[in-house]
Amino acid sequence: MTERQYSRGEWISAGVFVVVVLAAFAACSSSGSDSGSNDDPSSVRPTHARKTDTTGGDGLPVTASRFTEWPFTVTAGVLTCTAGAVTFEPAGGPRYAVNGTAKDSGYPDISPIWADDKELGYGLKIDISEVLNKGLSLC
Repeated sequence: MTERQYSRGEWISAGVFVVVVLAAFAACSSSGSDSGSNDDPSSVRPTHARKTDTTGGDGLPVTASRFTEWPFTVTAGVLTCTAGAVTFEPAGGPRYAVNGTAKDSGYPDISPIWADDKELGYGLKIDISEVLNKGLSLC
């Protein structure tokens, strides 16, 4: 009996599925800690002052240096969460939907500034779950 050989695309699809499931699990079980489980003080990310969002929520200025992997083609912006709708606004706008709640609220899709994952190829995007989790912590 011969073993089935899986294509690269099947492996990538399976990997993406695992990442999505793990991101959903992490979002549901997140403790809200910004420093992670590492006790090394040098690994603690700096906190930034929040600014008031014009829509009534709190906004958090964020840059690529705050995250393990920056999923955007712009270098910085403001992350907000209002009633579960996580949005990201780069300098000069517009404010984009990071999650489905924000998209359902009428914010434009984040695809125009969501960076492709060059390692995976096939038009797949860089994992956005770290930014989403940080945004949800603002709600």
